Amino acid sequence: MRSLALSCLAGTLLLSTVSLARADETTLARGEYLTRLGNCQGCHTRPDGAPFAGGVAFDTPFGRLYSSNITPDRQQGLGDWTVEEFRRALHQGLGRNGEQLYPAFPYTAYTRLSDEDVAAIFAFLQVQRPVPYAPPANALRFPFDQRALIRGWKWLNFTPGPLHALADAKVARGAYLAEAVGHCQECHTPRTWSQGLDRDRAYAGATQQGWTAWNLTSDQRGLGGWSDAKLASYLREGHQRGEAVAAGPMAEVVSGGTRYLHDADLGALVAYLRTLPAKPGAVPARAEVQPPGEGGSLNAAEAESAALLQSACASCHSPDDRGPAGPYPKSFSNYSAVRDPSGTNLVRVLLDGIDRQGRTEHAFMPAYRDLLSDQQLADLANYIGRHFGGHAADLRPADVAAAREQEK
Repeated sequence: MRSLALSCLAGTLLLSTVSLARADETTLARGEYLTRLGNCQGCHTRPDGAPFAGGVAFDTPFGRLYSSNITPDRQQGLGDWTVEEFRRALHQGLGRNGEQLYPAFPYTAYTRLSDEDVAAIFAFLQVQRPVPYAPPANALRFPFDQRALIRGWKWLNFTPGPLHALADAKVARGAYLAEAVGHCQECHTPRTWSQGLDRDRAYAGATQQGWTAWNLTSDQRGLGGWSDAKLASYLREGHQRGEAVAAGPMAEVVSGGTRYLHDADLGALVAYLRTLPAKPGAVPARAEVQPPGEGGSLNAAEAESAALLQSACASCHSPDDRGPAGPYPKSFSNYSAVRDPSGTNLVRVLLDGIDRQGRTEHAFMPAYRDLLSDQQLADLANYIGRHFGGHAADLRPADVAAAREQEK
């Protein structure tokens, strides 16, 4: 009888161990998925740096901030943190010792994460390789370097707690992915004078960190003309051929995040975006842009830019669908970067190129940062904007020089 009892006890312990292991695997898989959708690695991994070790620079109107080390290193990272301390950082914007955290860390969105998801993200980060790297000190102007002032900022801009319940379960899941996990408003919503989110213009498009995040509302200057299938394809691949291309931070979001969306979550996110009320945007809709016109003589500067476009771009941008202005596609004017009179993203793409991995496709465009001068890039962007975007672009070399100073 004793042998039988011991055997039963051993079997019970073995089953319990297997069950715990499976539970841990499930938690880690969930944490990895959420960490990807939250683009944690993108914001906490500097160029050529170790994953999650921090040091990414964020330029704000108040100075420069650097992301923290979130590897499990005990001196520089989260190695000695508890899950409760981590939850407080995400839900309340408070550091391990109760210090106020700067809202470049989007706890205004992460406050809506469930306790279960916070614990899963923490568990996943705790099994990453510890890196003993100390990010540079923040460089904020006085008085913005005084963390106590963040209490006032929170009073104006921060409402802790979960999302309001929605009746439609699919839309509710999409809202959770966009508003909490993906913190999409942080890039796509304009800022107020205090640098809080302007809720009256939610998702109307904004310029952050030297890139413009486009209007995601149902306005025709946003996603009003997009089908669900096109939107889903864009989130998977970062490219809707002939219509839209993800570059800069959005390319990073696609490469590290949205291409991994489970099909059900992808459908939920699209369903939620469809509920966003129309807000006017600054970039003309495709229907508002006249296609390239026929002929017409070019002045000397335009002729030089046309020749530069031919030599630098024609090898990739000469499809069979030829437009009336030459070997470039009629769809050039479909791209928001080309239609945008400010030329913000067009200049950044020319400077830094594109390197994006979708679910099935890899996209690459070379950078011209080290190959073309500020004058050449300004002239090229102006030529593209005028002849394909239908606007009187007026970028100067100084504008390109300023864009060069932005972090890649």
